[in-house]
Amino acid sequence: MADPLSDASTSCDFASPPHRSRKKRGGCFSKNDDIKKKKQSSRSSDTDYSWESKAHKKRTHVSSWTKERAETYGLFYENKASDFSEFYDLFGYCKGRSRYGFIYPLEGEEKKMLDSLVEQTDKMIEEHGVEMETGSEWAVAADWPFVWTKCCDAVKVLDLNETCRPAVYSGNHIRCYAALVNFYMALKDYVQEEIRRSNSCEPSDVPEGTYTELCAKFFEIFLLMSRRGEFRKSVMMIKDIPTSSIPDLRMTLSTSSPPSLFVVEVVEIKKSALASCVPFNIHQALDNRVLGQHAGELLLDFQFSVFRDLQAVFGIICMQTTLIFTCLKITMKHYQYIHEFGEDVVIKGMEVDDTTDLIKSKSDDEDEKEKVYVKTCHEKKSLPSTDPNLKKNVRKSGTIFYTKPYNYLISKDRKDIMEFLFWMGINCKRITVSSA
Repeated sequence: MADPLSDASTSCDFASPPHRSRKKRGGCFSKNDDIKKKKQSSRSSDTDYSWESKAHKKRTHVSSWTKERAETYGLFYENKASDFSEFYDLFGYCKGRSRYGFIYPLEGEEKKMLDSLVEQTDKMIEEHGVEMETGSEWAVAADWPFVWTKCCDAVKVLDLNETCRPAVYSGNHIRCYAALVNFYMALKDYVQEEIRRSNSCEPSDVPEGTYTELCAKFFEIFLLMSRRGEFRKSVMMIKDIPTSSIPDLRMTLSTSSPPSLFVVEVVEIKKSALASCVPFNIHQALDNRVLGQHAGELLLDFQFSVFRDLQAVFGIICMQTTLIFTCLKITMKHYQYIHEFGEDVVIKGMEVDDTTDLIKSKSDDEDEKEKVYVKTCHEKKSLPSTDPNLKKNVRKSGTIFYTKPYNYLISKDRKDIMEFLFWMGINCKRITVSSA
């Protein structure tokens, strides 16, 4: 049996990036109009026509989507933020192991490795790193020359001082340490751009590539591989119209045809960062175009998601040094309905939830090990749940849940995300080694 996604999407050529230029588009926080969002575009507009196609079919890009557009396909953001336990709970139906081999919780030596990496990284940053002392207003109030000096000191101490080297000399500890040094070098570049901009007589923006590079270097600390979005264009046919997406970054496995861990949307902030909002509500904090494009990026990357068997695709919205983690829950039925019917999915009230498709085999010639795994997972789901929270927290297909914003230059926020990111990184390293 062929992969059901093959009819609904188009695979991409890794050898060469798509021949499309990128342009910036407006995007803002609803209250103070202080965000500017980048987007990918066609050479002429957000909607163009393929003259190479005999049918001259119209093409669209998720860069033109709004939140309302996403909702016409049945994609809705929740009204309040979740914590990371909601991401871990996705593994509850398959005994803690996904088809790609992601495991939660980690046990034995891997759990020790996780704890050790968190401790090492936290200690080095606390003792020698750069902290944001003025909270969310740093982008406005920071003394950039002072921050520049702090970055230089961090690189010098971590790179040259032997006493700062990892106490545990495993490959992962050394890679993490080296990535931390590289991150502070990237932070220097970012601060340098801020100094140049603040000293300029003419208003200007920090180059978009600086934000993206800083974001990528941060994730490398956690053993995660970043790839620029241009290396793979996601395409999905929606009612016979090609819809494409080129995210700013993807976190992927280190394999020849890497599936996606996260699809990352990078947002530029002009003035202040996220307004204080307790509990955090993404509808109030972010512009509808930012939310619409990100929903589209999640949908189109579902075909590549390493968590596809869990009916999920992970994402991140990155605003300077602040991160919001997202997850789209979507069934194969829902995905196929969007492919075939587009906005009619909502207009006609189609039933898109289907818990029986949580795990699907990829082809008739699957190896026996995966067939047994799929059968076991189906049997697991067919039994009544003994955990009342699993039934209580089941989300409808099309739901996008998300965390509150975390600023990784603020100690408390950074501590809250380190374990989750190292859990991802350790799983990636194991899977990459086993598939080599």
